[in-house]
Amino acid sequence: MIKRYLFILIFFNSCSSIDYSYFADLKNYYSKNKILVDQSFIDEQDYSFIKVSNKKNDAVFILLNIDQFGVHEWVGSNYEIIKTKDGLIVETIGLESDIKFYSYDISILEKTLSLNSEIDLYNPDLIFANITLRRNSTTTYKNSQGNKMNVLQYTRIVPEIGWKAKESYTFKDGVIYKSIQEINPMLDPLEIKFYFKY
Repeated sequence: MIKRYLFILIFFNSCSSIDYSYFADLKNYYSKNKILVDQSFIDEQDYSFIKVSNKKNDAVFILLNIDQFGVHEWVGSNYEIIKTKDGLIVETIGLESDIKFYSYDISILEKTLSLNSEIDLYNPDLIFANITLRRNSTTTYKNSQGNKMNVLQYTRIVPEIGWKAKESYTFKDGVIYKSIQEINPMLDPLEIKFYFKY
């Protein structure tokens, strides 16, 4: 009987010295950092912004600049930069892996079925590789609010490394609304939702 009480006493004493913060770290490792963008969140923002999501995290980037080519420059809370043109990511700085298109004069809205350019990838590095964006399909419909929605499906091809990725760009009344694209073959695709303030 005394052995049983002694065992219980030792067990509870050993549990009191456990650092439970490790469990919080484990929970954070497996859970997603989620940002809820509802109407009140949108109303609180003074500037246009994008919500960038992958499997692990959500992040908000605010609009910093629009240049003469129509490239939107978005900045994150840790000074990461994403540059987009018509929803296509043309350059990133400070992400886990970055991409840079050499030509900003391409547009996924062009009538051509494929666009060609050169890119650099960083982490891992790939310098001046050919890239082709091939349009697979275009779908047009009206959503429940009566907005005209255009969905453009593309395949991103970088033959030097055998990379093929499916992408989609959704336009709402002619303005980019959402895109899903892969900026590196070793990372999850990025989903970007665009929120413009006029």
